[in-house]
Amino acid sequence: MAILVLLTSLAVRAVHSGKVLPGVRVADVSLGGLDAAAAKRRLRPVLRDRAPVRLVAQGRTIAVEPGRAGWVADVDATVTRALDAGRSGPLGGLWSTFSGLVRAREVAPSVTVDDRLVRRAAAAAADRVESRAFAGALVIAPGSLVVTTRPPRAGREVDRAELAQRLGEELRRNTGRPVDVPLRRTQVVGRAKVRAVGAAADDYLQAALRLTGAGSPIVIFPAQIAPVLALESIDGGRDARLGADPGPLAALVARVAEQRDRPAREPRLDAPARPVTFDAKDSVSWRSRAANVRVVAPGHDGRSVRSDALAAAIARAIRAGRHTVRVPMRTLTPSATERSVRGVRSLIGTFTTHYVPGQPRVTNIRLIARAVDGTVIAPGGRFSLNGVAGQRTSEDGYVEAPFIADGELKQTVGGGVSQVSTTIYNAAYFAGLRLDSHTPHSFFIDRYPAGRESTLNYPDIDLLWTNDTDTPVLVRTATDDTSVTVSLYGDNGGRHVRAQSGAREPYPGGDFQITVTRLLRYPDGRLVRQPFTSRYDIPPPE
Repeated sequence: MAILVLLTSLAVRAVHSGKVLPGVRVADVSLGGLDAAAAKRRLRPVLRDRAPVRLVAQGRTIAVEPGRAGWVADVDATVTRALDAGRSGPLGGLWSTFSGLVRAREVAPSVTVDDRLVRRAAAAAADRVESRAFAGALVIAPGSLVVTTRPPRAGREVDRAELAQRLGEELRRNTGRPVDVPLRRTQVVGRAKVRAVGAAADDYLQAALRLTGAGSPIVIFPAQIAPVLALESIDGGRDARLGADPGPLAALVARVAEQRDRPAREPRLDAPARPVTFDAKDSVSWRSRAANVRVVAPGHDGRSVRSDALAAAIARAIRAGRHTVRVPMRTLTPSATERSVRGVRSLIGTFTTHYVPGQPRVTNIRLIARAVDGTVIAPGGRFSLNGVAGQRTSEDGYVEAPFIADGELKQTVGGGVSQVSTTIYNAAYFAGLRLDSHTPHSFFIDRYPAGRESTLNYPDIDLLWTNDTDTPVLVRTATDDTSVTVSLYGDNGGRHVRAQSGAREPYPGGDFQITVTRLLRYPDGRLVRQPFTSRYDIPPPE
């Protein structure tokens, strides 16, 4: 018998050299007698069209396409496995070769599974199976304030990690058996508890809610507090109590804040709006000088509702059945104290630019200059022209005028306000203040100093500078038919500024570039050089 097995096995191997041995199957497909190329051709459609994995949950079946769940069959590796089948084992695998003549030998496909996609497929199936628990709800009729309740309803959740593990195992093993979806029932509070919460809501609506503090009490009548009341699920859904709905509660708190908030008022200063005319375009020096600045109105504190704390306090009162809540407030102080503004004694910087009278842009210049006039920047504070003036709109009186956009002049509401930006920039420049951000125009406009000008656009292009002195800075503006002047008052400690303009130099593809250096000398003799290079494109044709 052994001789027969030996001879038969050797003969089979000789006949099937380079081919799959008899009896070898992959995914129920017989590959015996096929060479590698033929085996691949037969397997590709079979492995590509693998049957979906069936997920079963409470009698419902969800089909998961293997490819969408990260399953990929390696046909080449599978055929290599098939060619090796029956050629290994005891006696050089001869008995294994012989056994393939009398029974089928199933070879598992070589597959890879992307666990990330498995988890995603499991989550998608879970979304279709799960049902959220419903803890119950209060229903309060708007007019009558009659309270009814909606009963709770249990839900079901999928153990998503376990489902992903089961799905991944089936994708790898390909047993063809359905996969049970691991479900668990989510607990909810009993109906009697929901009815008790409804009764508590009815009791709460028998009296108004009084908010005290920061003035006369605010009375929130039952009809106003009713939308805030809600059934609040606690203890993982096993209990419930009367609570507050965050959305309506926030709206209620916002209405209270509207009534109680009072902004801090900055001290109001007065100083000459156009003390001198300083409009030099080239190299020039400036030093601060004494000025007559008066405090015409003292500042005072403001107040603001601590909205988060008030919301929490109202929610606690509702849960406890209390009808009085003290409104938590915070004090708002002016950024500049009255004592500090008394140190504003000097004209630290000023500048004037000119325009042609009667043009539409003059309207815009006057409007934005008026919006800025009187602004006080506290020590360490930052001035933002967009922040102070806001968006320029036709509703505020701004009109269409030319504005440079993408290298072209276009009609835009608020066009021309860059002139005020340039004027303020130069005033801050000569005041020796810290210049944070400015953007030159894309092409040169000869009414401005070359290399010392600043465009403006809401909200993306702003002019920013910081008051890096120990005294507040007062901004005054003035306009007439032909010019706008910006003057800054404060105390910069006697800083001396010189603007040193370089030569206009050509640069490839543009009009010219120029470097202007600010020489900033401090009272202790320290000299700081601050060069800035502006590049201008060739202006568009008229």
